[in-house]
Amino acid sequence: MAEHGKVGPEHARRTAEMKLLSEGAASHHISVRRVETGPGHRLYLAVPKGEAPADGWPVLYLLDGNAAFDFLTAEMLAAVPGLMLVGVGYDTDKQFSRERRTLDFTPPEGPGDGIRPDHVHEGRMAGGALQFLDRLTGPLRIAAEEGLRVDPARRILWGHSFGGLFTLYAALTWPGEFARYAVISPSIWWDEALIRRIAAAARPLDPAPPMLMALGDKEKRSGSDGPPPDGPAPATMDFIQGLAQHPGYRARIHVLKDHVHIQTIAGSLPLALAFAAEA
Repeated sequence: MAEHGKVGPEHARRTAEMKLLSEGAASHHISVRRVETGPGHRLYLAVPKGEAPADGWPVLYLLDGNAAFDFLTAEMLAAVPGLMLVGVGYDTDKQFSRERRTLDFTPPEGPGDGIRPDHVHEGRMAGGALQFLDRLTGPLRIAAEEGLRVDPARRILWGHSFGGLFTLYAALTWPGEFARYAVISPSIWWDEALIRRIAAAARPLDPAPPMLMALGDKEKRSGSDGPPPDGPAPATMDFIQGLAQHPGYRARIHVLKDHVHIQTIAGSLPLALAFAAEA
């Protein structure tokens, strides 16, 4: 369900307009912080206006932050005036950094650093999810939350496509790092056998952190032939539903009608924001 081949789909090369940065939002302060760690990141912040609650703001971390904040609107933010958002992006003006996200969001195969040539996209490297997870929950989190009052018990992670695959990996391997997980159109096709092995090895959780999953009913891999499917990807549905048995994630599943892959970013955001803002 992600870009396929060396060229990739048109949306993968699109420049991010970032209207929120110039137009602002009535409910939130919008800003950008640059972080030099790793390949260089841009953190897009939407911080609620007004006094933070005693326990701090709940905070939703959005992977592919350049794209996520490009689709995010002031109207969406107005619906969750007490939720802080952090878009974790790369230091690029594009919506996506295709090579970096392939490396950072794909799981390792086993022990060691796990980094290897990507078997799907020629010329890219893959398997760096463990290193990115350490960076996300370490220096990137520190930089995002510096000077702000955040509730550490109410951090939520959202990811789309390869970011959805990473969100599953994080939930299954380091479940305590986030309180909730929003998994959007996860690219389990990239290596379904691997993510199933990771799920089978995960520690059963009781209770498991809440999980939301959303996907479109017209999604197909970019570059594949034929018409769009009529219904959500069966393998994805089967995998998510199987997580209820082990390790115990009972996801709220939303099928987004008439949504192709790229459209599930915008389509999922209102659902994810409401999910993250729940007490």
